[in-house]
Amino acid sequence: MKIGLLGGSFNPIHNGHLAIAETVKKKLRLDKIWFLPSGKHPFKRNNEFLPPSLRYQLVQTAIKNYSDFEVHDFDFHHSGGYSYTDELIKRIKNKFPEDIFYFIIGADLVPELSKWHNFQWLLKNVKFVVVNRPDADKSKFIDLDYISKLRFVKMKPVDISSTDIRDRLFFGNSISGLVPPEVEKKLLAFMETEQER
Repeated sequence: MKIGLLGGSFNPIHNGHLAIAETVKKKLRLDKIWFLPSGKHPFKRNNEFLPPSLRYQLVQTAIKNYSDFEVHDFDFHHSGGYSYTDELIKRIKNKFPEDIFYFIIGADLVPELSKWHNFQWLLKNVKFVVVNRPDADKSKFIDLDYISKLRFVKMKPVDISSTDIRDRLFFGNSISGLVPPEVEKKLLAFMETEQER
């Protein structure tokens, strides 16, 4: 099978993530999209607003009506330290050696790819798919030596961020339309529980 891998903190998952998954699956004619909530990210502080178990449950809730979308916790099960993409891909490829994997990233990450752990191995062992984002400036990476190895997918930018959603929740503002309705209900229930503590 041809499987798209959409990794991220999903802190929380929102409608923009779903739009990316739908677009890439359709344009590249993939069989599946796997959502891979991240463990301890090497480039992000670990002061998470939402606990890992809740982030995973919210992804489950968001994709339950999409028959070709799945969520996997591969990135939660690594031996200590930071969670690196190459180690995640190795675990997945070892478990599913017959499948072809497409790792989906936002265009804002393209200039940073060379800093990724074991990047040259990644270039040889996974197909990178890049989707555009509202803040992406392509002039910054047009001369990168690995640009020809990336597959670009054009889509209408969805200007939604998990950070904005967390801020709205913290200040009691509406997140309607930014996340699926059932995800919104679970997030509001979580906030209510937190406030009672």
